[in-house]
Amino acid sequence: MQDFTDKVAVISGGVNGIGFDIAKALAAEKCHVVIADLDQEACDAAAAEIAAMGVSAIGRKCDVTQETDIKALADAAWAEFGHVDLLFNNAGVGAGLVSSPKMDDADLRWIFEVNFFGNWNMCMEFLRRFKDQDSEAHICNTASENSIGWPMPRMAGYNASKAAVLGYTGMLRMELPAHISVSLLCPGWTQTDIGNSGTRRQAKFGGPKPPRPSFPMDGDFFPYAVETVGAHTLAEIKKGSFYIFPHYAARHLAEERNDEIIAAFDAQTSASADWQKHDTRSFFEALQAARDKKE
Repeated sequence: MQDFTDKVAVISGGVNGIGFDIAKALAAEKCHVVIADLDQEACDAAAAEIAAMGVSAIGRKCDVTQETDIKALADAAWAEFGHVDLLFNNAGVGAGLVSSPKMDDADLRWIFEVNFFGNWNMCMEFLRRFKDQDSEAHICNTASENSIGWPMPRMAGYNASKAAVLGYTGMLRMELPAHISVSLLCPGWTQTDIGNSGTRRQAKFGGPKPPRPSFPMDGDFFPYAVETVGAHTLAEIKKGSFYIFPHYAARHLAEERNDEIIAAFDAQTSASADWQKHDTRSFFEALQAARDKKE
């Protein structure tokens, strides 16, 4: 997608942080915006700020763990604008730093319901409509540097949920029709409100919890400003990038992980003359080609 003028974007987790910065970047490119989040007043305030930039914007309360809310959000977006062209699945939560044996089951289910299943259910609802709409559309799923590596211990639930987002977004990339593109946004350590997400935790997941203690921000280490994400994300969507990395500091995580994987392959296996006969991708590509030929 090369031009966002008069397009319509829906952004979950859009009232602050990365979602709101994406909204501002879109408005700067004359794209209309639907902001979705848990609190209607916050959605309305964020939408008003975006509308002041000269585009149309509405706010809609949406709990991404509720499929009825997601459907209502999509209905409202199409009713207001007649079409939607971009979906930014940005809603996300974290339960703080907790070692795996001490991870509460309710914490883990809450993290997965928002970060993975919420993302998944948003995609399923909007994909159906994108396919019926039959015009160019784009989905951007917010993952994390935690999708490509392990920055720190005591984040098993969050890491697992973001790895799941990486896995299924890769499948979307392989399966979607040509008019629907997809990208995976993997920000590094960014100054957002995710540390307070527990204060808005739904009752079915145990209800609100106090915010986790914040990291000191006056030392030698500090998060990237949220303003480093929005414009970069749109620029990479225009280029057709699948992976979107706004922050260099996360690069070594991918490098360390990939280097270790390749080293393990080299140490434990060797290429036989017929190894391609055992290659899963080649097998399924040949199978699909045979099916296409019959059709």
